[in-house]
Amino acid sequence: MTEDIYYAIKRAAMLMAIKEGLLVSEGGTLLNKSTVELVSEIEEVNRQHLIDTALATGNRELFMQLTN
Repeated sequence: MTEDIYYAIKRAAMLMAIKEGLLVSEGGTLLNKSTVELVSEIEEVNRQHLIDTALATGNRELFMQLTN
């Protein structure tokens, strides 16, 4: 019984954190919102680097794929 109450409180706290935007649920995994934002920033930097490389090498096909 006590264990059920503990899990109910834990679940309620997680749902509240998700609702308030403090945590993000990705495929059943809880992540800190800051972690998700950092990964998005890294992905964008990598994309920009690939765009720059495509422009420098004249790779039009890669450039078009990255900018669509």
